[in-house]
Order: sequence, then C-alpha cells, then structure tokens
Amino acid sequence: MFEIVEDRNGIIYISDSDNRVLAIYPNGQEKWSTQLASDQDLSVFNLHLGNDGTLYAYSSDTLYQGGGTTVFALSEDGAIKWKLESDNIFSRFEGKFSGDVSGNLIYFTNEGLVSRNAKGDINWINGDITTTPPVEYNGHQTKVYTDLQGNIYVDNNKQQIISLDQEGNERWTSQPQTYLDSFNVFHPFFSDTGFIYMLTEEGLHGLDSRNGQNKNAASLFDYKDIRSSGIPTDGQGGYYISIRGSIKKIDANGNSNWMYTPRETEKYGVGSLKPLATDSKGNVYFPTGVGNIIGLDREGQEIFAFLRNGFWHRITEIVIGANDNIYSINHDIGIVAFGLKGVQVYSDNLPLPLSVKPINEKGTILVPFRSLFEAYGMKVVWDSSSKKITGSKEGLRLELSIGSRTAYVNGNAMELTEAPRIANGSTYVPLRFIGESLNKKVSWDGKSQFVNIDI
Repeated sequence: MFEIVEDRNGIIYISDSDNRVLAIYPNGQEKWSTQLASDQDLSVFNLHLGNDGTLYAYSSDTLYQGGGTTVFALSEDGAIKWKLESDNIFSRFEGKFSGDVSGNLIYFTNEGLVSRNAKGDINWINGDITTTPPVEYNGHQTKVYTDLQGNIYVDNNKQQIISLDQEGNERWTSQPQTYLDSFNVFHPFFSDTGFIYMLTEEGLHGLDSRNGQNKNAASLFDYKDIRSSGIPTDGQGGYYISIRGSIKKIDANGNSNWMYTPRETEKYGVGSLKPLATDSKGNVYFPTGVGNIIGLDREGQEIFAFLRNGFWHRITEIVIGANDNIYSINHDIGIVAFGLKGVQVYSDNLPLPLSVKPINEKGTILVPFRSLFEAYGMKVVWDSSSKKITGSKEGLRLELSIGSRTAYVNGNAMELTEAPRIANGSTYVPLRFIGESLNKKVSWDGKSQFVNIDI
C-alpha cells in the first residue's frame, strides 16, 4: 500500500512498492530517494512524520499479525538514523506510532507503550498502557498521538483519553464519550497552541491539553488556531465531515449546512483513511471509493473532478500542499499533482511567499518587489516621489525605477526586458534580473509555469 505525508515546508514524502521512500519538492523535483529493503516480500505500507522532522517508515511481512515489523527512522536528508526489527510491535493500524518534538518514537508492543529515543534506544516502557493485539481486532484499536509540546495522548479501549508526559508519567485522564464518533474512535487535531480539537456529527469539540477539561464549542472561535490543527474547515465557522459515504458541512454545534452524496457510479463513497483535505479558500477535496477525486466549494458545489472510475476498492490518499496544489497517490498510478493555474515561484524548490500573484508579461515574470527582496535578506527603500526602488545588502545595491528599463547594479547600468510597474496597488519587478543579480540560477518551466531560484 502506498502512503503520502507532507511536512510544514510543503515537501511530500511517499512510499512505493519497490520498498523505497521518496521526498518530493512541491514543484515535483525529487529531493531524495532511500531504498529501505531489497526483500520483495517486505513492502513499506505506512509513513509517519514525527514532530521533530524525523520520518518513520514501517514495513511488515505479515498483513494482520503483530509480528515481523521493521521500523526505519529517516533524517530530513533521507539517511537511515536507525532500524528496528521486532516480532512484537503492533503496527498494522493507523495511530500505532507517534514521533514527538525530541525525536522520540512512541509505539505499542505486547509489553505496553514504549518510548525510543533519536538513537533508537529505549527510554521507558509503560506496561499499564496496553492495546489489543491486531490479530484480536474487535472494532477498536488503542491509538497514540503526540503534540508540539511533547505530550503524549492515548485513546484506550475504555473510551478514555490518557495524557502522559515525555517520561511516560500520567498527566490526566479524560472521558469525552460525546466526542467519539460512531465507531468510538478519538480523532484529535492538535493546533499550534497545543489545543486539541475533535469533530463529530455533533459538532466541534475541544480539550484543554493542560488538564483534559472539556471546552464548549461556542468558545472555539479562533479560526486561525483551528486551521493550524489541520481540521477540515472552511475557515469561517463551517466544518466538513464524512458520514456513511457522503460529505456533510456542519457548524460548530453540529447543525447541517449541506450534504453531498457522490454519483451513483461512485456508490462506494469516500475512499480514504485520512481526514478530508481543505485548501486556503475553504474548499474541500476527497477521493471516492473508485479512485476519483472531487473538490467542493463552501456551498457544496463541484469545482474539481478527476475521474478514473476504477475497480472497487481504490484507496486514494490526498493532501493539500503548498500554493493549494493537490497531491494524490494511488497504488496503480503513483503520485499525481494538480496545480493552480498561473505562475508559481519557488526558492530552492520550496514555495516563495509572495504578497500577490506574479505576472507573466511576454515571457518575463514580474513579482512584488518587497516580498522578493526581503526573502533574500535585502534592505528595501521605496521613494514614492521619484518612484525609485532600492534593495541593498552587503556587497550589493540594486536600483530600479517605475517605467524605466534601465536598472543599476552597484552603480552599473543594466538593460531590463520589462520595466518595473505598479499594478493593482502592488509594485512589480523582473524576477530573473533580481535573482541573477543575487548570483542565483533562475530556471523556468513553461509547461507547468514554475519558476525556481536555486540557492
């Protein structure tokens, strides 16, 4: 089974049937590829990105047993930090592993909950925190999660949430039965502030990560914090959930706004093990059980459709990446990226944050000057009376004027292909000229309309 995860820089990590893990930049360039095993009976089926940037890959030669599991810990450059082979690791269900901010891997064995450090050594074992072996799966599996503060959370078989500190000591126990879904499963979303959000048919719920106290939905109005958790939201108080093969939009109190049911040909419903994906505009995307991908706007209207109509049952995973690009992986076609129309600018293959969209003027890419200059550490001066732009840093001074195709680099005149201009309230300058003046290599892909500035 293929897997896809994304880090906070927009880099995509995928596993394939050749026992490899690959890191791919948002513009489709491969960052690295690591071969984990040569045994064809051993296949990577799950990836987990730890909060410290460590990527964990779990392989197993058995499908539903708790044995024969191999865990690889990979650094951000794809190097194998350590490898663990064990017959008693329970890894076949999502949520069995979690990596904290210190590089510790938290996971279940038949001895209990285990913490293993960044070198692969055991920190502690908590024998009081146990789970049902996969071979005895009865509809609910204990899961483990970690937040950005290093705290550990366990959803046990008693419908309790137990929080532990990094040493494995219990912090608190909460019993939020009303927050569990119809399968009695706890689906937490951790925000940047450490708050825990949960979403069910009854609405938005929360737990205070400090003490496990329930939080009333009416008080959960910090949409920026809510969005940082990755919860499927339109950013305006609406939330998306998957219910029996349909997509439903609700408010924080569970009141229904609309429901979307896939076409008759997609009767197998939503075909993903991951939460629904939303972009910066509040649109929601999801795969169906036959491998199609559907996008809906805030009003529930279709805005995107990638139709395959494959055989039942096609598990397709998707994530929303940098610049709202959609990345999809499926076990029979690999990874596919769907991008927004228009020019996209990258710096060393990562998205360059721009205040407004670039302009393509007869093959010359113009970008907002302040965003570009400040991204490369230049001091910016704008003279509104002369309409002159100056960018400077040690050893370099650039001078450009609105409407003039003559620019100056350390006092030397240079000819521009297009003059700087003011459009829609923003001041634009030629990207290639600025990049090359900074001794950067600027490359352009006309088909994808990607510009990359190599550092």
